[in-house]
Amino acid sequence: MAILEQSNAIGASIAGRQRPSHSTDQSTNLLTFVDFPASWYFFSLAKEVDKGPVSRHMLGQDLVAYRTDSGRIVVMASRCAHLGADLSKGKVVGDCIQCPFHGWRYAPDGHCTHIPLGHGIPPGARQETYPAVERHGFLFIFNGSNPLFPLPFFFDEEVDQFTPSAPVEFIGGSTWYMVAAHGFDTQHFETVHSRKLHAPLSVDCPDPYARRSRYTADVLGDAYYDRLLRRFVGPTVDISITTWGGTLVMVTGRFKRAMSQFIIAIQPIENGQSLCHVLPFARISSNRLSRIFLQPIDLWIRRLFTGAYLIAEVNCLGNPRYNATNLVEADKELIEYFQWAAALPGPTYSVSAKVRSDQRMVRGS
Repeated sequence: MAILEQSNAIGASIAGRQRPSHSTDQSTNLLTFVDFPASWYFFSLAKEVDKGPVSRHMLGQDLVAYRTDSGRIVVMASRCAHLGADLSKGKVVGDCIQCPFHGWRYAPDGHCTHIPLGHGIPPGARQETYPAVERHGFLFIFNGSNPLFPLPFFFDEEVDQFTPSAPVEFIGGSTWYMVAAHGFDTQHFETVHSRKLHAPLSVDCPDPYARRSRYTADVLGDAYYDRLLRRFVGPTVDISITTWGGTLVMVTGRFKRAMSQFIIAIQPIENGQSLCHVLPFARISSNRLSRIFLQPIDLWIRRLFTGAYLIAEVNCLGNPRYNATNLVEADKELIEYFQWAAALPGPTYSVSAKVRSDQRMVRGS
C-alpha cells in the first residue's frame, strides 16, 4: 500500500473512533497491537558509528550501522545473506560493508555488489535496509522500507535552534503502547506525578500518525524537583504531549519562567518491556559566552530534573499491563488512545519475508 493510502487508511480508522463506546464487554478485549510499529526508533549516538560498524539487537533482529567513505550512515540487517556472519565484525570498503567471513560486500541499498573469486551474485544476496536520519548527534531509524512520516520534532520549532543533553536511559516494565499511554491517562497525572489538572485533557490528532494531549496543571509534589520547580520557574505548567507512531513522544512543558522540552524514544524489548531513551533539549543561546559557559550547566540541570521525574514514575508504577475488561468511564481518553494505537501499522519491507526469517534463524543457531 502506498504511503498516502496508508496515511488515509489510519486517518479514517482514527476518525471513525472519535466517540468509542465505553462498554467493558468482551469485544473491547479484542484489541491487538503490533510488536514493532512502523515508526522511528533511537539507534545510537552518531559518534559511535564513527569508530566503525555498530551492532544493535532491536526490532526483533540484529542490525548494523556504518558510515560510508562519503559520510552517509547506513543501517541494514547485520546477518549476512550468505551464511549469517555478523556484518558488524566486518569492515567498511568505500560505501560498502564487507562480511568478515567470505568477503561479500553490500552497498547502501542492501544489494551484494561483490563476491570474491569471481562467483556470480545470487538473486537473494541482499540485506534489508532501514531509513536512517542523523540529527543532533543522534541516529534514528525507521522500521520499514519507506518512512510513513518524517522524523518529527516539537511543533512550531526549528530543529537547528536546539541542542540536546546526553540521553537518559532506563527500562520501563511495560509494552510500548502502555508506556506511551501515560500521556492520555488522566488519573495518573495526579496519583503518580502530583499534578492537579485545571480541566479535562484536550486530545487531538494533528497527523494520522500522531496523537496529542494538552492540559494545564498545578505542581503539587513534595519531591525535590517539584519543590524547586515551584520556587524557581512557577507553580503551574502547560503541558503538550504528542506521540508519533507509538514510539516517539514529544513533551513540552511551559512554566511561568521557563520551558522544558524533551523526547522519549521507546523501543520494545523482550518480556513485554521497553527500552526508553530520554533526550532533553534547550534552545541554543544567542550569546556566544552563554553557549560556552552557561548552556552546558543548563542542559545538565534539564537532564537531572527530567530523568529524575521519569525514573521516579517507572520505579513506582509496578509494571502495569493492558487489561481492557476493567476499563471504566474515567478511562475514556485511555480507551480512545488504545484504539488509536491498535490501528498503527506494522512495517513493510523490501526484502522477502523468507530471507528475513532465514537471517533471524541464523542468529538463533
